[in-house]
Amino acid sequence: MLGGGLPGNVRAAGYVPFDRLLPYADMLVSNGGYGGVQTALRYGVPLVVAGASEDEPEVAARVRWAGVGLDLRTGRPTPEAVGRAVEQVLAEGRFRERARALGAEFAEYRPFDTIAELVELLGRSDG
Repeated sequence: MLGGGLPGNVRAAGYVPFDRLLPYADMLVSNGGYGGVQTALRYGVPLVVAGASEDEPEVAARVRWAGVGLDLRTGRPTPEAVGRAVEQVLAEGRFRERARALGAEFAEYRPFDTIAELVELLGRSDG
């Protein structure tokens, strides 16, 4: 563990069900995985992203571009860099405002309903 332990309000886990956690989160520090970032934005949660493999740098760049968080531009940020970024995201309301706006836009769409409708429609046309 870093620094001899975790603060009382921090939990470490191998798996975190984002759908259950993020409605209560003020922000998310992420490796920039697409699913985690999309889920955070679904709940209007701003981000600090540090990723270096697969599509993570691209996702992190989009987080920065969209104004929903900060891209640390490395997969191995220092604890100090993460701490400064977290403080900045929490202090500057613009990141939460943009994340909430994107979350509200996401809520206008029902992708699973659309997929089910398309599958049903395509299933009928095969008969």
